[in-house]
Parts: sequence; C-alpha cells; structure tokens
Amino acid sequence: MKKLIFLTGLLALLFGVLSCEKENNPGEELMGTWYMPQPLNRHTAGKSVTDVGEHSLSAWNYSQIVTTNSDQELIDRMAEAKGAITLSGAVNEDIKYMHGWVDNNSGQAGVSLSNYNWYQFDKMPSDPMISAYMDNFSHQYVDSIVVIWNDSTGSYDTLYNQHYYTDYLGVYYEDGRYMELNDEFDFTFDGKKLNIPTQSFTLDDGQSLDFGGTLSYATIFVPANTPTEIFSNKGETSWDYGTWSITIEDGGRWVETYTWEDPYDSSGWNNSYIDSTVAEWEVSGDTIFVTYRFTDVWFSGNDFFGAGQGTWLYQIAYVYEKSGDNLTLTNEWELCDGEHNCLEWVEWEFGIDPGSLEEIKYVWTLEFSKTPPTRSKEFRGPFRTVIGKFPPYSLMK
Repeated sequence: MKKLIFLTGLLALLFGVLSCEKENNPGEELMGTWYMPQPLNRHTAGKSVTDVGEHSLSAWNYSQIVTTNSDQELIDRMAEAKGAITLSGAVNEDIKYMHGWVDNNSGQAGVSLSNYNWYQFDKMPSDPMISAYMDNFSHQYVDSIVVIWNDSTGSYDTLYNQHYYTDYLGVYYEDGRYMELNDEFDFTFDGKKLNIPTQSFTLDDGQSLDFGGTLSYATIFVPANTPTEIFSNKGETSWDYGTWSITIEDGGRWVETYTWEDPYDSSGWNNSYIDSTVAEWEVSGDTIFVTYRFTDVWFSGNDFFGAGQGTWLYQIAYVYEKSGDNLTLTNEWELCDGEHNCLEWVEWEFGIDPGSLEEIKYVWTLEFSKTPPTRSKEFRGPFRTVIGKFPPYSLMK
C-alpha cells in the first residue's frame, strides 16, 4: 500500500514537472522552419540580390489602411487620372499622370505632369517620355542688364541676363533626340482637377505644338468608420525568383533566410544564392516579438577594427495565428499615432475633409507553411526561353 501511495505521488510529481516545463516554454508550437514564397513586387523589381537579401522579410508586401469618421473620396495619386492633356503637332501624345498641390489660403498651385507613372518605373513608356511642370506663383525672368567691374581689363563689362520661364515641357526619345518648351502656361488647379485651355506654341526648330485638356485625380471611396485598404503591394507581383523562410529555434533564436534561384544556363535552375538574418524572438499571449540587433564594426588593414555608435536595434511585434501547418504573422504600424499635425498633413495629401481622418496605418500580413514552395513553372524551361519573356538583367548578380 505504501509503495502504491509512493508511486502515485511520484507520478503526480513528474506530471506536475512536465506540465510546468510545458507552461514555461511559450511558443513551442511555433518552432521549426516555415516557408513563404516571396514574389518580387514593384519595390523589389530592379533590386540586386544583395539589396533584397539585406532586408528583413517584413520589408515587402504591405497594405495601407485608413479609417475616417465620414464618407470620403481619397485622392489616388498613384493611379492614372481621368481625362487627358493632349499634345498635337510636333508631338502627338496624351498625358494622364499628374502630381499637384494647392495652398487653399493663398491660391498658389503647382502641378507636375508625365505620360508615365512615377511610382511604377518598371512600366515606363518606351518612347517618348514626356514631363512638364507649371505653377502660378513663380515669375518669368526677363532680360536685364548688369554692369560689373572687370579687374583684368580695367573697365566695366555689361552682362545680359537671358529671358526664360519657370514652366516647361520636355519630350525625350530613346535615340537621344529631345525637344523642350519653356514658356508661361495658362492653367487652373483646385487640388483635384487640372484644366489647361488649349494653347499653341512654337518650338526652337519652328515646329508648332498645341496642348490642353483636363485631368481629374482618380479617387478611392472610404466609407465612414470602416478600416479600408487604399494601397497594397500584394497584388503587384511580377517574377517568382526566390523564397523567404524562417527557422524559429528553442532559446530565442530567429533565422530568416532568403533563397535566390538564378537561371544560369540552358540546363535550367542550377545556381542558388542564400542570405540570412539572425534575430531574437519571444512570445507574449498571441504576439511574437522579433528583435533585430546590429553592431557598427569595421576593419581597416592589419586586422585593426573599430566600433561606431555601438549596438542599435528595432523590434517588430507580430500577432500570430497558427492553423495546422499554416502560420500567419500580422504586424501593424500606425503612421500618425493620433498626432494632430501629422493627420492634417495626410488629409491634405489625400484631399479629404479636415478633421475626417481617424487613423492611417500600415499592415504586413505574412503567410507561411511547413511545405517548401515549388519553383514557378514559368521558369522551368530553357534559359533562353525564360530570358526572352522576362529580361530582368539588373536582378542578376
């Protein structure tokens, strides 16, 4: 009987110890290696392998979320505007992108125009490229005479300042040709709509150029008190070259690995580049905190090294959700954090009613699985076939 009591007590003690160990090991279900395909978006396109690999996995694919206290129409500066500024004569093209501002107190306004989207350099037009600028507050500079004393000749010299304008329109061709117009342009701009009465000009080579039309910003509807995604990189993927993975280890070690696969020759994908970032992690409730630490150290011959400002760090808080072999990490960062002047500036940028913006934040949602991703089928063919379809030479090391 005493042995039975003793064994029962021992089992209870062992069970309690094991339970304590399990309770004292939060985040155990997160440990292991998790994989996330990382398609290159318009931010990573054009970057080198090192550029991409040196960033943490939270650097790409974010969304911008806003909340307003009333129904609003936000200016979408990244989209093609409605309408067109039409050029005819020496050049026959339409301009559909603008970036402008207006001071409601003074009425001063300035507008930049282009036939390409400033925010999408991978989709710029091949020929020609057109850019223009105009404002209603700068003044044209006229001929003026300046008399100065010339020490070398011992006499006065008369200098002439030439006549030029602040408004301009430039047209640039791939073969090196370009034409430029400097003059004062008539226009009105209220912050959302640009109107240019049709105007005629004569270029230096004698050709005529007419342009005019209206452009109105595209807008995004944001219903009152409803967090609304107004911008996202998630849907702007282009080439599927590499993958991210994270290995979450016991003891607080967090390893991010970026694997780059390079089509090296006609045999297909056989060249690989790997870059890793090591961080620390800890769990509190449903949040995992990842801390990156960096030390400024350099070497300068004969094994001499020095230290800069010491160690600096930043921490990212991910709310995590695990479902079977799938893991989702979500990080949010509030841009203005209730700061009044910041909110006012964003309201002006978006062209919405003063006092209507409640919150603007960035959200990163990263989805992982236990299964390593397969290569894109698009890139299993011979190298020449691949490169013929997608020539991102600047991405290759």
